[in-house]
Amino acid sequence: MATNWGICGICENLQITKPSVVWCSECDEGLCGDCKKHHAVSKASKNHETVSIAKYKNLPTEVLQISQTCKLHNEKYELFCAKHDCPCCKKCVKSHNDCKGLTDINELIKNVKTSNAFNEIEQTLQEVVENIKRLRTNRNKNLKSIGNKKREIESEIKQTRIQVNHHLDKLQDGLIKELMTVEQREKKQNRKIIDYSETEGKRYH
Repeated sequence: MATNWGICGICENLQITKPSVVWCSECDEGLCGDCKKHHAVSKASKNHETVSIAKYKNLPTEVLQISQTCKLHNEKYELFCAKHDCPCCKKCVKSHNDCKGLTDINELIKNVKTSNAFNEIEQTLQEVVENIKRLRTNRNKNLKSIGNKKREIESEIKQTRIQVNHHLDKLQDGLIKELMTVEQREKKQNRKIIDYSETEGKRYH
């Protein structure tokens, strides 16, 4: 995997820095908008399949780390050896002279893409994506529902507090009135006793 997938490889060779918009796995480099057009009509690359950089950078790390170039000879893999279960470049073929079933990688990929197993996997992946979308939608609805329920409960708590405060205010007013009534009654009785004692005291003087 190239490290500068975000930079157009062709422009970089020309000492120009331009962001890439697509990735070509066969060329093993990113392409800007202009280079993408030339790449699509060039005889050597018009049959190459490209993928948008946005999709490419979201691929699993294991996929991104798959090398397109032979580490021994620094040449592009072109054949696949079924006996040794490994890709080969043109120079690798010399060490695979006795191997049967060397297959052109492009043909192998083409056969894989048209196989029933590949179609089933692709369909399964599409179903997984749809399930993930449905799950995400469901989770978002749940989050919204939780938020709404929280606001409802907060409103109920505030209303309950208002009602409790109102009830306590009524209790307080009633107790204060009752206390004032008792105070007035006790004062009145005490005043009578005081007046009576003063009157009786004058009689004996």
